[in-house]
Amino acid sequence: MRILTIAAAAIVTVAGSTAAFAAEARLSDSQFIQAARCSGLASGDAAAKFNAVIKAQKRGRADFVVDKADSARTDGARLARTNATAAQAALASDCNQFGT
Repeated sequence: MRILTIAAAAIVTVAGSTAAFAAEARLSDSQFIQAARCSGLASGDAAAKFNAVIKAQKRGRADFVVDKADSARTDGARLARTNATAAQAALASDCNQFGT
């Protein structure tokens, strides 16, 4: 449970700067898919911020990229519901790329 709290705190920190990152430039397709996965793992305000980034970046994407992002979001949400703390921590660290 403690790992989940740490992962959630990291996601909230990252999500705070995600909107600024997204405003600077268009995400690549792989970054877009990773942001979708992070939105599945996140909850509360962090999820809302990731969802806003995804919504803003969705326009003009190929259908298969959007479908892959939807699948990644589902996978992230499934992972958040499990007790795989190591996998959740790894995914949370992957979400840190949006904060830099």
